[in-house]
Parts: sequence; C-alpha cells; structure tokens
Amino acid sequence: MKKRLLLLFGLFICPFLFSQILTVNSGSSVSIASGSSVTLGGLDIAPSDTYVISGDNAVSRSASAITAGDNSSVSRVYSTTALLSGFTGTLTFSYLEGELNGISEGDLVLELQAEDDSWTTYEATVDEVNNSVSYTFNDPVSFKAVTASSAGATLTIEDLSPTASSIYVYPNPTANRIYIQADNIIKAELFDLMGRKVRSTNQPQIEISRLSRGNYILQVKTQNNTQSFKIIKL
Repeated sequence: MKKRLLLLFGLFICPFLFSQILTVNSGSSVSIASGSSVTLGGLDIAPSDTYVISGDNAVSRSASAITAGDNSSVSRVYSTTALLSGFTGTLTFSYLEGELNGISEGDLVLELQAEDDSWTTYEATVDEVNNSVSYTFNDPVSFKAVTASSAGATLTIEDLSPTASSIYVYPNPTANRIYIQADNIIKAELFDLMGRKVRSTNQPQIEISRLSRGNYILQVKTQNNTQSFKIIKL
C-alpha cells in the first residue's frame, strides 16, 4: 500500500483540514514527497516528484456546483487562493452519490480550472465502488480549482448568445474535445502545423483525445462566416 507522508514547515492547519480547509501562511510551505500522498477533504494529491505548496495559499472545499449555461459540475469543488503550478502525478477526486446532480457516474470526468478561469476536461478513471475519479498527469499542469462533471458538458462557455456570424470554440487548451458554438455549421476541419487534415465534421464538437499533444489549426465554416482558431491539445 502506498505510504502517506506529509511534511510540514511552519504550517497552520485548521481543525477541519481533512474535510474543509488547508491554510499555508506566507513564508511557510507544505512538501509532499514522491511516492507519498496527502488527502485534503477528499482530494488526494500524489505527486510523481516532490511537490511543494508554498504560502500564502489556502485550499478549500465548496458544496456549490460550478454552472455554465445548462451545464453543471458535481456539488463538490476544491479551490485555491493561489495557483498550484507545475504539478505532475495523480489527483484523485472523491465524491458522494448525493453530490452528483443527476450525472451518471460512468460519465464523470475530472475538470481543472486554469489561471484564466477556463476549465479543461480530463477523461479520468472512475471507480464507482469507491466513488472516486482519478487522473495521472505526466506533463506539468497548473490549476486553481478541481471538480468533476459530465463528459458531454463543458464548464467553459465564452458567449451564450452569439450573433448569426459569431463562431466560438472551447475549451482551449483541451485534452479531449473541442466544442463549436455557431449557427449553421457547414464544415469544421482540424489541421496539424504541416497542413495535414486530421479531423473533419459538420457537428458542433470534435473528438481529439487520440491526437498527439501540440498545436493545431481549426477552420470553421458557417453560412455567414469562416474563421480559423489555434487549438492547443494537452
């Protein structure tokens, strides 16, 4: 069984650390050694290399779901007051069935919020027996909030009322899907930087989870407009 080790340096922990809040004062830090993990109120952090959470920072858990249009996360959201940068390793998000907001457990994905408030979806491993969602980040990731939602429901919507000529794509960067918000989509084509077409559709979403990480160009054509977007695949 993986050992759990938490090294504390000048740290203040509120009495509800393992259910509610962790506070790291300015000039203090929390160090989580490689091969160890720490659980903060149901969010398990297991870095692949020693990871340090430096103050001034705080981790809290909210029972209020994130909503974007008709989409909603589960009713459990972990947030930090300062960005957690350069994390590699595994995040395991635990939930209660009463927090699902009607989302099927088999459809759950992990959601991370970036510094610009956008959410990125990660198709995680769902353990319905232990009520958890986990994902291993092999490349460094930075985030300031963590939750879970349905695979088909993005939490980032740039404009809920586009004009007839407007085209919006989200999330970006993304690991799994690109959603296209536009009227009368004729064609959406995704090209790599060599100009090779790698995806084509007339639907409002494109599945890209099997593509290699990197930059792509998405060209969307509607009856009223044609626009190109730089897409970052995580």
